[in-house]
Amino acid sequence: MALHQAGRLMEADGLYRQVLEADPSHSDALRLRGALAYQIGNPAAAVELLSAARKVDPDNPEVLTLLGLALEASGNAEGAEKAYRRALTLAPRSPEIWNNLGALLRDKGRQQDAAEAFGRAVVLKPDYVEAYQNLGVTLYRMGKLDAAIAAFEAGLDVAPGDADMLLNYGVALSDAGRTREAAACYADVLEKAPDDPDALTNLAAAQMRMEDLAGAEETARRALSLAPDSAGAMANLAMVLAAGRHFEEAEGLYHDALREAPDFADIWGNYGNLLMAADRLEDADVAYSKAAKLDPAEPRHAFQLGLCRLNQGDLRKGWALYESRIDCGASVPVETPKAPRWQGDALPGKSLLIVPEQGLGDEIRMLSCLTDAVGAAGDGATVTVGCDARLAPLIRRSFPKVRTVSREAASAHKADFSIPCASLPNLFRRNLGEFPDRAGYLRTDPALVETMAERVAALGGGVKVGIAWRSGLMRVRTQAALTAIAQWEPILSVPGVTFLNLQYGDVDAELAGRPVSVLDDVDLRNDLEAAAALTACCDLVINMGTSVGDMAGALGVPCWSLLLKPDWVTLGADRHPFYPNTKVFWRMPDEDWPAVLSRVAEALAATA
Repeated sequence: MALHQAGRLMEADGLYRQVLEADPSHSDALRLRGALAYQIGNPAAAVELLSAARKVDPDNPEVLTLLGLALEASGNAEGAEKAYRRALTLAPRSPEIWNNLGALLRDKGRQQDAAEAFGRAVVLKPDYVEAYQNLGVTLYRMGKLDAAIAAFEAGLDVAPGDADMLLNYGVALSDAGRTREAAACYADVLEKAPDDPDALTNLAAAQMRMEDLAGAEETARRALSLAPDSAGAMANLAMVLAAGRHFEEAEGLYHDALREAPDFADIWGNYGNLLMAADRLEDADVAYSKAAKLDPAEPRHAFQLGLCRLNQGDLRKGWALYESRIDCGASVPVETPKAPRWQGDALPGKSLLIVPEQGLGDEIRMLSCLTDAVGAAGDGATVTVGCDARLAPLIRRSFPKVRTVSREAASAHKADFSIPCASLPNLFRRNLGEFPDRAGYLRTDPALVETMAERVAALGGGVKVGIAWRSGLMRVRTQAALTAIAQWEPILSVPGVTFLNLQYGDVDAELAGRPVSVLDDVDLRNDLEAAAALTACCDLVINMGTSVGDMAGALGVPCWSLLLKPDWVTLGADRHPFYPNTKVFWRMPDEDWPAVLSRVAEALAATA
């Protein structure tokens, strides 16, 4: 045994063999030689030896545990689980056996059972770093981010500098939206191991989320230089470059990555993102389909394929795949009391809750299906719309048969049936012919509009144009779709126009010295009744495809939306099917915003 512990494995094996030649039933020799066989990567021999040891000593938990490890390594997961569970009947307070069982269950896809096993392990051994790591990873896979973060934090309390723990902790923090904290975790790893390619790769992703594309590119290139054959490092740099719209170099890196890892579903999915951003929809469809085939259990691939199909105008398949938005976390409906999913049938005497999800602009857009939903549910049904509380007065005025409940109150609202609001098009907009040709569907407060119109008229003559040049949600995925007000000078220079600010947030510094009127007492973010009234007083609204444009479209106000091509909301058309009054100005993949804004300025000059 001393030779075994000293790493002199062949000599130890020779001694064990000599003992067994003299006594084939020597339980310790069978156990130790079986453990050695497992250690050197010979699970078949380990199973044979440890099975023999079990026959001699059937109630030895150490033998059963080693047998479980050997069976698992040989591919016999069912036998391994039986061995671990038998060992636990003999040694129920062994944290190591609980940890081994948890790892097996996790690999079998039984995440809940695995989490419970790892939880037992850390209760029995509060300083068990490996079990905390396993527990955190399992909870992360289950989508329980807060619990996963707590597990990693507990592990780091025991082992503050554990690199693997810090990396996994950072990933969980990043997914929870705590990007700066995640970046700090990766930086901690890099402080001790500056050439750690995993930490560099993760840091690059965090920098990209923090809008530091230059920093992300530098970090990702360093990671690739340290691991030049790493498909993950190639794909990560490609993703950063694609975010900066450097499509050609990014595509070359994706090709290299897929040569190294042709069955890596996430790389196919991210390659699809590049192809879609480049408006190569058929190629993107192939990439997304490949990702979905390689990893059918990952809903993100189905969701991305759904957006691609919507961009191609395949609404029937696109909306069906779009349902995966919830499973992949792209949309999070408010959690409400359980109710059967409404299928679009009549509900005489029953109640229906339309569950809120997504952002303000998405809610406004999906309200375009509300008249259809009320009609399908029938006169005897009670339809309640869960919504952003800021929208409630507009909804009640526009749809008198509908009740509203705030997002917060929706979580306790009981109904006979429910449906997430963004699932309504899958029932009522399955082809472009089902989109009504109407001038808006939201109704403003007439008295408020009258008052606002007087104020707007006093600002000056000419065409009244409301503008919004950015979003309050600045993320890397939307960065390329937004502009700075300084880029709008060609538009703001068009004569015969009175420009009105519709951009919510603090805009004083941006608009200083520019010919844009600001009604300081109108809270464009929180008072949507006033914002809608001001929008209704505009002859035209120009925006970057944000909620400002959705409000204009829903009110029937003429609107120009400047969008990156492609944008799924147009459903493969060169117009906006949800809003017939909206004209789309595309930024093509090889264009920059100044070129688009110049075209808009020319069009405005022709209109004014």
